[in-house]
Amino acid sequence: MNAVTQEERLAVIVNLLERQQRITLDEICRHFGISRDSARRDLIRLTEQPRFQRIRGGARLLTAASEPLPFQQRPRNGTKVALARRTLEVLQPGASLYLDAGSTLLELARLLAAQPRPFTLVSAALDALQLLSQNPALGLHVLGGEFDPLQRMMLGAETERQLGQFRLQHAVMGICALSTHGLSAPTAAEAALKRRAIAQSEHLIAVGSAAKFDTQQLHQVCELARLDLLICDAMPAGPLRQALTDLEIPILTLEAPID
Repeated sequence: MNAVTQEERLAVIVNLLERQQRITLDEICRHFGISRDSARRDLIRLTEQPRFQRIRGGARLLTAASEPLPFQQRPRNGTKVALARRTLEVLQPGASLYLDAGSTLLELARLLAAQPRPFTLVSAALDALQLLSQNPALGLHVLGGEFDPLQRMMLGAETERQLGQFRLQHAVMGICALSTHGLSAPTAAEAALKRRAIAQSEHLIAVGSAAKFDTQQLHQVCELARLDLLICDAMPAGPLRQALTDLEIPILTLEAPID
């Protein structure tokens, strides 16, 4: 077994992880007859891929996030409304922000449309823009581009170009998937627009349900370290919580008081 190359060992380890979800250093050592140092090097190499995550004494396969429902099929619920209210509480009147698409941020748009405080908003999300247009206190900038019927938003190179003309205080971003590797999204176009919004903003606020934690979509948006604030319904656990703690990223839940 010692003659097996690292690439060959990694292919076997990937196969094992796809069958059993987790693997330990001891299992790798026994399977290949190698030292713990060699097994650790294999895991370091393996977890350079976003599908896999180091855990204490081994590695695990990250759960793939489910494909998003068409926008109009996504149910309203109390958690989404509460997350939207929580997000509005941390935004200072007069702030400029990019408002991402998504059902939770649609609830935020509903709240913004009903309050008198001024904000400057830039968005490509059609339903949010329709709500926001009802409030004359808001400075509203609409991004054009190619319409995506699944997300009901504009996407593509033209949308990104227009967004590049703004400098904003906050990018308020919905969570498609969040892991120790950072934020990810299901399509290249959506990930690209999110990246441009982050690049044009001073602060990144990620908002979403804990059900999206420890999941991974195909297209990387940003590393975990880029987050400035996480707003969620429950605290992360395990390696994700430890990574957020190590990076000193504030986490605001529905229960925690706001300073």
